[in-house]
Amino acid sequence: MSKPPTILQKIYAQRAQDVEVAKKTPGTTPEDIAQLLSVHLAPPLIPFVGRLKKNPSDATSGMSLMAEIKRASPSKGNISLTTPVAEQALTYALAGASVISVLTEPHWFKGSLHDMLMVRQSLSGIPDRPAILRKEFILDEYQIAEARLYGADTVLLIVAMMNDELLARLYNYAQSLGMEPLVEVNSADEMRRALSIGAKVIGVNNRNLHDFNVDMGTTSRLVDMVKDRDVILCALSGISTPQDVRTYKDQGVKAVLVGESLMRAKDTAAFIRELLDWPDVSRVEAQRTPIVKATGVINPSQAQSLVGAGASMLGLVFDPTLANSIILDDAKAIRKVFPKPTIDSILPASPEQTNVPWFHSNLSTILSKCSGQQPLLVGHFTTHPSHTLAFILEAIVGASLDLVQFDGALPAEWAHFIPVPVIRRFASPASAADKAANAIVHDSPATTATIVLGINDASQINRHGLHSFALIDLTVCNGSTSVYVPSNNEPSPGHQTISDAIPDAVFNVSLKGQGVGAKASLKGVAGTKELVFAGESGGKWPMPILITAGREKIRADVVKETGAWGVDIEVDPSESGLEDYIQSLRA
Repeated sequence: MSKPPTILQKIYAQRAQDVEVAKKTPGTTPEDIAQLLSVHLAPPLIPFVGRLKKNPSDATSGMSLMAEIKRASPSKGNISLTTPVAEQALTYALAGASVISVLTEPHWFKGSLHDMLMVRQSLSGIPDRPAILRKEFILDEYQIAEARLYGADTVLLIVAMMNDELLARLYNYAQSLGMEPLVEVNSADEMRRALSIGAKVIGVNNRNLHDFNVDMGTTSRLVDMVKDRDVILCALSGISTPQDVRTYKDQGVKAVLVGESLMRAKDTAAFIRELLDWPDVSRVEAQRTPIVKATGVINPSQAQSLVGAGASMLGLVFDPTLANSIILDDAKAIRKVFPKPTIDSILPASPEQTNVPWFHSNLSTILSKCSGQQPLLVGHFTTHPSHTLAFILEAIVGASLDLVQFDGALPAEWAHFIPVPVIRRFASPASAADKAANAIVHDSPATTATIVLGINDASQINRHGLHSFALIDLTVCNGSTSVYVPSNNEPSPGHQTISDAIPDAVFNVSLKGQGVGAKASLKGVAGTKELVFAGESGGKWPMPILITAGREKIRADVVKETGAWGVDIEVDPSESGLEDYIQSLRA
């Protein structure tokens, strides 16, 4: 009488069937996958080995974490079926994980390739993101190609599932796609087989995949086999206490993979710190003097006066329909007064810690440049017909611009083709109270720069990967219903009630020859404050923002209340005292 199949054998048989079905399905055939890879639709990868060696520990010998997204398992059943995987991955990443492992097996573990893709996309805003591991029962090159297409940086190869020929073939194929595999073993014989193919990262699974029993001593018994070898040894399965980690660390293990304990933890980040004995890497914002950006600078003498008063950034307006606009030759003259060092550029600074989210990484860079008497020049561009991508690039080169600012609904993806950081102007978010009331009155109509849903409305403020900095216009409240109230010198548009009012759709910027209008109403303070303190990337890092109210001087207490790192003030040639205002903000 033959023995019943083990759990591993059952999973192997099912996955073999699944792979054959996928290979025959139009759109996911091996030829389809190869074609998609050939046109570079796979997200960029990072080196698995190098990333695994980096962690938040103060010691070079510190333990790294491979944090796992695990909805269920054959031994424990359902663990956390409804966990939002993207949010969980961000929590892992911002807590210091070096690798995020994603189960993609659908029958016993309830995972999917879609889970892995969502995890990969959620981490794209972290410049030094964790590596992505496809945790799967891989038995065919097809699954490795799938993994690369869906964003994996590495794949798991389980020695117990394959003979030597298949193991070597899959290992070499993964390397051909730029992925160094994690090779899993459970015995001395399997360790010898892993070493024979030159595996650089070996994980010892404390769980026997045939019966799913756990023996925490499995890793300890195999440690000596990799001593004096250039191999990173990882402990997999069953790890749930700081003592587990300390034991393995003392034995020379360099990383641990933890899944179930993390998925069940009430405070995941705190659990990780305790488990790994890591410092708290959550962000505590220190009070800082706000950076001042003066927009609408037209000549060198004005620029020198503003910089002398404390302005760290100068905005140069290139739209000929707007107040204080200049041409490229004017911008070159201003740059001549503040020559740019030939080797200087605004490139990402090396963060003090790994896994810093997108906007904070950019903020660290810009703050390091905003010092002394060398201002940063910012070119302002709108949807004016002359403001093509080619024109913007010409202005960047001609005036040696440090940054550019999109004041209108310019295509978001232009940021990918612009060699300097991009500031984008947004409507301010409506607060919870404003949304409930759904009616906000403002004093004067905005004039230009249309707000387009999905490009520069408030919902896009914290979208990482495109603009480097968000400038929030506090005079325009996105998502609210605004009642138009004309000023004395404007014709009435007719009676309008709350029921037929239209949402704010344009920014409050000054037109050429417009003259002095009524003061703007700061409608977006409450909503902006809520956005900032909700945090970046769903974490504990306050969302860094610039704020503006056009020519309206925002009080210092309002700046502090919103948590903004800087203020953008539009120069009004008819009004004096701007230098005094800048000094008061910087005091």
